[in-house]
Amino acid sequence: MLTKTDLKLVLTEKLSKYSTFQIGGPADFFYKLEDPADLNPLLQFAKKKKIPYFILGGGSNILFDDKGFRGLIIKIDNKNIELEFGPKDSVTITADAGVSIATLLDFSIKNNLSGLEKWVGLPGTVGGAVRGNAGCNGLETGEILTEATLVNPKTGKVNQVENKYFNFKYRHSKLKTTKEIVLSASFKLKKRKISTEEQKKIMSEIRQFRITKQPFGASTGSFFLNPSPQKPAGLFIEQAGLKGKTIGKAQISPKHGNFLVNLGGATAQDILKLARFARQAIKHKFGLTLKEEVQILSAKGLRKL
Repeated sequence: MLTKTDLKLVLTEKLSKYSTFQIGGPADFFYKLEDPADLNPLLQFAKKKKIPYFILGGGSNILFDDKGFRGLIIKIDNKNIELEFGPKDSVTITADAGVSIATLLDFSIKNNLSGLEKWVGLPGTVGGAVRGNAGCNGLETGEILTEATLVNPKTGKVNQVENKYFNFKYRHSKLKTTKEIVLSASFKLKKRKISTEEQKKIMSEIRQFRITKQPFGASTGSFFLNPSPQKPAGLFIEQAGLKGKTIGKAQISPKHGNFLVNLGGATAQDILKLARFARQAIKHKFGLTLKEEVQILSAKGLRKL
């Protein structure tokens, strides 16, 4: 007898639809998780089948294999948002892990809240942002997160933890080690003290900066981690004269050295060859080994560059 979970399980789903790189072959099993209650049955399904599983957020920080994935992809797709008003103009906004950062930002503005303006243009979802301490324009997730609800995939136990639990560092949290799965997260914002016009001006300036400095197209944004705030990876790549370098249908953006772009029809191998070429060139010229920020998912599981 088929369960509710079985009925929503999709076979051989093409993963290129779920990555901003627009690259990736089919996953053997794919499931859009709207109800967190379905998570444990899915994990048990993977265990019973003896197949790997992968938790997917917005797909803005992932490179899928051309051959797809020989396991189960669980795309977190719960999307509820709630507000809780506190003392002295403070407001807690709690969002499910599947809520996009763009939706979270729009929701905060519509509810007259400030604190997320710097996240204009930040891709991905709340769950991914917490896991990777995502951020841009000087604002990281760990600076505004108050608590989050997590699931331990081994025990199925649900825990609510505070900010200090995550040991946030640059593009890193404890979850990368524990493999716990984010169900929701809470952020502390404030009732708006600036006018709507001023807030829109700030956001417009940030948008304009991103348009000027960052390319459009199929990309995951920054491919490599910055060695330091003062010495970003893109600067090393630019100084090595690699901007515009192309392998197959993959290119290091002429606009931003740390953006690898799918020009249309690029394969995962094109991206990997280009990334390795850049890393080797930087190692040779500067004696520095760049580390990838993007997750690379092979047909069998996560791998390094």
